[in-house]
Amino acid sequence: MAKKKTVKKSRAKKQDKGWVNKYTLTTLVFFVWLAFFDKYNFITQFKLANNVEKLENQKADYERMLDEAVVERETINQNIEKYGREKYLFHKENEEIILIK
Repeated sequence: MAKKKTVKKSRAKKQDKGWVNKYTLTTLVFFVWLAFFDKYNFITQFKLANNVEKLENQKADYERMLDEAVVERETINQNIEKYGREKYLFHKENEEIILIK
């Protein structure tokens, strides 16, 4: 019986490694693979997130510029003769243009 106790103690010493086993090592290798070697690694995801943010800001700027252009187009269509006279100095044949600055 004394030998059985020593065998159990030696097995306990071998299993005393705690968290180091084939499952934790496999999981660790999996996460390292995902973090650095995979097509969608963390660095690539970070760059893509920054690119998306930059593109969303550009989209907002273009939408703002489009709204301004639509408002300007409406004012031009409402006062096309006034706009042509002010911006391009259009005049009728018997009119003179005097610029005051």
